[in-house]
Amino acid sequence: MILKDKVIIVTGGRGGIGLAVVRKLTEEGAKVVWTDIEEEVIGEPVPGATYFKQDVTSEDDWKALEEFMAANYDGIDGLVNNAGIYQHLSIFDTTMENYRQLMRVNAEGALLGCQTAMRLMNPGGAIVNMASAAGIKPGPVAIAYGMSKAAVLNLTQAVATQMIYLKNGVRCNAICPGAVNTPMTKIGGIDASDNPLMEMIKARSVTGDVAKASDMANVAAFLLSEQSAYITGQAIVADGGYLVC
Repeated sequence: MILKDKVIIVTGGRGGIGLAVVRKLTEEGAKVVWTDIEEEVIGEPVPGATYFKQDVTSEDDWKALEEFMAANYDGIDGLVNNAGIYQHLSIFDTTMENYRQLMRVNAEGALLGCQTAMRLMNPGGAIVNMASAAGIKPGPVAIAYGMSKAAVLNLTQAVATQMIYLKNGVRCNAICPGAVNTPMTKIGGIDASDNPLMEMIKARSVTGDVAKASDMANVAAFLLSEQSAYITGQAIVADGGYLVC
Protein backbone atom coordinates (compact mmCIF):
# COMPACT_ATOMS: atom_id res chain seq x y z
CA MET A 1 0.00 0.00 0.00
CA ILE A 2 1.89 3.03 -1.32
CA LEU A 3 -0.07 5.54 0.81
CA LYS A 4 -0.33 3.65 4.09
CA ASP A 5 -1.45 5.94 6.95
CA LYS A 6 -1.16 9.09 4.82
CA VAL A 7 -3.82 11.70 5.59
CA ILE A 8 -5.29 13.03 2.35
CA ILE A 9 -8.14 15.42 1.56
CA VAL A 10 -10.14 14.92 -1.65
CA THR A 11 -12.60 17.61 -2.73
CA GLY A 12 -15.61 16.80 -4.88
CA GLY A 13 -15.55 13.21 -3.68
CA ARG A 14 -19.17 12.14 -4.07
CA GLY A 15 -18.97 10.89 -7.65
CA GLY A 16 -17.02 10.52 -10.88
CA ILE A 17 -13.27 11.03 -10.67
CA GLY A 18 -13.48 12.23 -7.06
CA LEU A 19 -15.18 9.09 -5.81
CA ALA A 20 -12.75 6.92 -7.78
CA VAL A 21 -9.84 8.80 -6.18
CA VAL A 22 -11.30 8.31 -2.69
CA ARG A 23 -11.66 4.58 -3.38
CA LYS A 24 -8.15 4.20 -4.79
CA LEU A 25 -6.43 6.14 -2.00
CA THR A 26 -8.31 4.16 0.64
CA GLU A 27 -7.27 0.92 -1.03
CA GLU A 28 -3.68 2.15 -0.91
CA GLY A 29 -3.92 2.61 2.87
CA ALA A 30 -4.59 6.36 3.12
CA LYS A 31 -6.83 8.01 5.69
CA VAL A 32 -9.12 9.95 3.38
CA VAL A 33 -11.31 12.94 4.23
CA TRP A 34 -13.53 13.73 1.25
CA THR A 35 -15.60 16.86 0.85
CA ASP A 36 -18.61 17.85 -1.20
CA ILE A 37 -21.75 19.93 -0.96
CA GLU A 38 -23.79 16.74 -0.57
CA GLU A 39 -22.94 13.53 1.32
CA GLU A 40 -24.88 11.05 -0.83
CA VAL A 41 -22.42 9.48 -3.25
CA ILE A 42 -23.13 8.77 -6.92
CA GLY A 43 -22.07 5.13 -6.80
CA GLU A 44 -20.88 2.74 -4.11
CA PRO A 45 -19.78 4.43 -0.85
CA VAL A 46 -16.19 3.90 0.31
CA PRO A 47 -15.98 2.33 3.79
CA GLY A 48 -13.50 4.05 6.08
CA ALA A 49 -13.47 7.41 4.30
CA THR A 50 -14.64 10.46 6.28
CA TYR A 51 -17.10 12.98 4.84
CA PHE A 52 -16.93 16.75 5.49
CA LYS A 53 -19.57 19.08 4.05
CA GLN A 54 -17.95 21.81 1.97
CA ASP A 55 -18.54 24.32 -0.80
CA VAL A 56 -15.08 24.86 -2.28
CA THR A 57 -15.94 28.43 -3.26
CA SER A 58 -16.53 29.37 0.39
CA GLU A 59 -13.59 30.71 2.39
CA ASP A 60 -15.56 29.97 5.57
CA ASP A 61 -15.93 26.32 4.55
CA TRP A 62 -12.20 26.02 3.91
CA LYS A 63 -11.51 27.55 7.31
CA ALA A 64 -13.91 25.07 8.94
CA LEU A 65 -12.20 22.19 7.15
CA GLU A 66 -8.79 23.44 8.26
CA GLU A 67 -9.98 23.58 11.87
CA PHE A 68 -11.47 20.08 11.59
CA MET A 69 -8.23 18.63 10.19
CA ALA A 70 -6.08 20.38 12.80
CA ALA A 71 -8.28 19.05 15.61
CA ASN A 72 -8.42 15.46 14.38
CA TYR A 73 -5.17 14.78 12.52
CA ASP A 74 -1.48 15.52 12.92
CA GLY A 75 -1.26 17.53 9.72
CA ILE A 76 -2.02 16.24 6.23
CA ASP A 77 0.10 14.46 3.66
CA GLY A 78 -1.89 15.26 0.57
CA LEU A 79 -4.69 17.19 -1.11
CA VAL A 80 -6.54 16.39 -4.32
CA ASN A 81 -8.26 19.54 -5.62
CA ASN A 82 -10.84 17.65 -7.63
CA ALA A 83 -14.10 19.59 -7.17
CA GLY A 84 -15.14 21.17 -10.42
CA ILE A 85 -17.95 21.89 -12.85
CA TYR A 86 -18.24 21.66 -16.63
CA GLN A 87 -20.22 23.71 -19.11
CA HIS A 88 -20.34 22.88 -22.83
CA LEU A 89 -20.60 26.41 -24.21
CA SER A 90 -19.01 28.14 -27.21
CA ILE A 91 -17.63 31.69 -27.32
CA PHE A 92 -21.05 32.82 -28.60
CA ASP A 93 -23.02 31.12 -25.83
CA THR A 94 -20.83 31.88 -22.82
CA THR A 95 -22.19 34.57 -20.51
CA MET A 96 -20.30 36.37 -17.79
CA GLU A 97 -22.37 34.41 -15.28
CA ASN A 98 -21.17 31.15 -16.85
CA TYR A 99 -17.58 32.34 -16.87
CA ARG A 100 -17.59 33.56 -13.28
CA GLN A 101 -19.22 30.38 -12.01
CA LEU A 102 -16.59 28.23 -13.71
CA MET A 103 -13.74 30.38 -12.43
CA ARG A 104 -15.10 30.41 -8.87
CA VAL A 105 -15.45 26.64 -8.61
CA ASN A 106 -12.59 25.41 -10.78
CA ALA A 107 -9.91 28.07 -10.23
CA GLU A 108 -10.74 29.89 -7.00
CA GLY A 109 -11.66 26.62 -5.30
CA ALA A 110 -8.27 25.18 -6.23
CA LEU A 111 -6.49 28.32 -5.02
CA LEU A 112 -8.24 28.18 -1.64
CA GLY A 113 -7.40 24.49 -1.42
CA CYS A 114 -3.71 25.06 -2.07
CA GLN A 115 -3.59 27.86 0.50
CA THR A 116 -5.23 25.64 3.11
CA ALA A 117 -3.05 22.64 2.30
CA MET A 118 0.15 24.66 2.57
CA ARG A 119 -0.76 25.55 6.15
CA LEU A 120 -1.60 21.96 7.09
CA MET A 121 0.91 20.01 5.00
CA ASN A 122 3.54 17.82 6.57
CA PRO A 123 7.03 17.96 5.01
CA GLY A 124 7.23 15.82 1.90
CA GLY A 125 3.51 15.96 1.19
CA ALA A 126 1.86 16.50 -2.18
CA ILE A 127 -0.93 18.46 -3.84
CA VAL A 128 -2.69 17.18 -6.95
CA ASN A 129 -4.85 19.61 -8.91
CA MET A 130 -7.39 18.18 -11.34
CA ALA A 131 -6.99 20.29 -14.47
CA SER A 132 -7.89 19.23 -18.02
CA ALA A 133 -6.47 18.71 -21.48
CA ALA A 134 -8.78 21.61 -22.37
CA GLY A 135 -6.51 23.84 -20.30
CA ILE A 136 -3.62 23.02 -22.65
CA LYS A 137 -5.33 22.90 -26.03
CA PRO A 138 -8.45 25.08 -26.22
CA GLY A 139 -11.25 24.29 -28.62
CA PRO A 140 -14.38 25.97 -29.97
CA VAL A 141 -16.61 24.54 -27.24
CA ALA A 142 -16.35 24.73 -23.45
CA ILE A 143 -14.27 27.89 -23.78
CA ALA A 144 -14.73 29.19 -20.23
CA TYR A 145 -14.12 25.72 -18.83
CA GLY A 146 -10.79 25.57 -20.65
CA MET A 147 -9.87 29.03 -19.36
CA SER A 148 -10.56 27.96 -15.78
CA LYS A 149 -8.42 24.85 -16.15
CA ALA A 150 -5.58 26.85 -17.72
CA ALA A 151 -5.63 28.94 -14.54
CA VAL A 152 -5.29 25.73 -12.51
CA LEU A 153 -2.18 24.79 -14.49
CA ASN A 154 -0.60 28.18 -13.79
CA LEU A 155 -1.51 27.83 -10.11
CA THR A 156 0.13 24.40 -10.02
CA GLN A 157 3.45 25.70 -11.25
CA ALA A 158 3.32 28.72 -8.92
CA VAL A 159 2.71 26.52 -5.87
CA ALA A 160 5.40 24.04 -6.90
CA THR A 161 7.91 26.88 -7.25
CA GLN A 162 6.99 28.33 -3.87
CA MET A 163 7.47 24.95 -2.20
CA ILE A 164 10.90 24.56 -3.78
CA TYR A 165 11.90 27.92 -2.35
CA LEU A 166 10.64 26.87 1.09
CA LYS A 167 12.66 23.63 0.95
CA ASN A 168 9.90 21.62 2.60
CA GLY A 169 9.79 18.80 0.07
CA VAL A 170 6.14 19.46 -0.79
CA ARG A 171 5.23 18.82 -4.42
CA CYS A 172 2.38 20.15 -6.54
CA ASN A 173 1.31 18.59 -9.83
CA ALA A 174 -1.76 18.60 -12.07
CA ILE A 175 -3.61 15.87 -13.92
CA CYS A 176 -5.04 16.80 -17.31
CA PRO A 177 -7.73 14.28 -18.24
CA GLY A 178 -9.17 14.07 -21.69
CA ALA A 179 -12.66 12.67 -22.09
CA VAL A 180 -13.75 10.70 -19.02
CA ASN A 181 -17.06 8.90 -18.70
CA THR A 182 -18.46 10.53 -15.54
CA PRO A 183 -21.78 11.97 -14.35
CA MET A 184 -20.34 15.51 -14.72
CA THR A 185 -19.77 15.19 -18.46
CA LYS A 186 -23.31 13.90 -18.94
CA ILE A 187 -24.71 16.81 -16.95
CA GLY A 188 -22.60 19.12 -19.12
CA GLY A 189 -24.23 17.72 -22.22
CA ILE A 190 -21.70 15.11 -23.36
CA ASP A 191 -22.78 11.47 -23.38
CA ALA A 192 -20.12 8.85 -24.06
CA SER A 193 -22.56 6.82 -26.16
CA ASP A 194 -23.88 7.77 -29.61
CA ASN A 195 -22.09 11.11 -29.70
CA PRO A 196 -20.03 12.25 -32.73
CA LEU A 197 -17.49 14.11 -30.54
CA MET A 198 -16.99 11.09 -28.32
CA GLU A 199 -16.68 8.79 -31.33
CA MET A 200 -13.88 11.00 -32.67
CA ILE A 201 -12.13 10.93 -29.28
CA LYS A 202 -12.43 7.14 -29.12
CA ALA A 203 -10.90 6.85 -32.59
CA ARG A 204 -7.88 8.88 -31.43
CA SER A 205 -7.45 6.98 -28.15
CA VAL A 206 -4.83 4.34 -27.43
CA THR A 207 -7.55 2.14 -25.91
CA GLY A 208 -10.25 2.89 -28.46
CA ASP A 209 -12.47 4.28 -25.74
CA VAL A 210 -12.86 7.24 -23.38
CA ALA A 211 -11.20 7.01 -19.98
CA LYS A 212 -12.69 5.54 -16.84
CA ALA A 213 -12.63 7.56 -13.62
CA SER A 214 -10.36 4.90 -12.13
CA ASP A 215 -7.72 5.71 -14.76
CA MET A 216 -7.40 9.22 -13.30
CA ALA A 217 -7.46 7.85 -9.75
CA ASN A 218 -4.42 5.70 -10.54
CA VAL A 219 -2.49 8.76 -11.69
CA ALA A 220 -3.51 10.70 -8.58
CA ALA A 221 -2.31 7.90 -6.28
CA PHE A 222 1.05 7.85 -8.05
CA LEU A 223 1.50 11.63 -7.77
CA LEU A 224 0.64 11.54 -4.06
CA SER A 225 3.08 8.73 -3.32
CA GLU A 226 6.83 8.68 -2.84
CA GLN A 227 7.07 6.94 -6.21
CA SER A 228 6.81 10.41 -7.77
CA ALA A 229 9.15 12.12 -5.30
CA TYR A 230 11.14 13.88 -8.07
CA ILE A 231 8.12 15.20 -9.98
CA THR A 232 6.72 18.65 -9.26
CA GLY A 233 5.16 21.51 -11.20
CA GLN A 234 4.08 19.18 -13.99
CA ALA A 235 0.87 18.75 -15.96
CA ILE A 236 0.40 15.02 -16.45
CA VAL A 237 -1.77 14.55 -19.52
CA ALA A 238 -3.96 11.46 -19.29
CA ASP A 239 -5.99 11.73 -22.48
CA GLY A 240 -5.30 8.44 -24.25
CA GLY A 241 -3.13 10.26 -26.80
CA TYR A 242 -5.75 12.72 -28.05
CA LEU A 243 -3.45 15.75 -27.97
CA VAL A 244 -0.66 14.07 -29.90
CA CYS A 245 -2.84 12.67 -32.72
